[in-house]
Amino acid sequence: MPEKSWFFALKEKDLIDANIEFVRVKGTPIIIFRKNEQTYSLYGKCGHMGCRLSKGTFIDEHILKCGCHGWEYDIRTGKHLGNKDANLETYESKVEDGEVLVLL
Repeated sequence: MPEKSWFFALKEKDLIDANIEFVRVKGTPIIIFRKNEQTYSLYGKCGHMGCRLSKGTFIDEHILKCGCHGWEYDIRTGKHLGNKDANLETYESKVEDGEVLVLL
């Protein structure tokens, strides 16, 4: 397995609380957002039909609902609520020198 490295995703100033940003990092679609001063990074496409999760909405503190067909995910773990085979990969992220970095 290749060694993981930190990669630039977006400028911290572009990460507005509760807005979901869609980025590609090394070709991987990722959503990044901040809620309650915590930054989250998850695979950016729904496991159902590949819709961009950046068009989703938060239905409570930790649940993201896909805007296309309503699939729901726990943002802390990437787990799909209802289908254990449809979980999203989560990524470690950090803010450094005004940039949001993702570990891939």
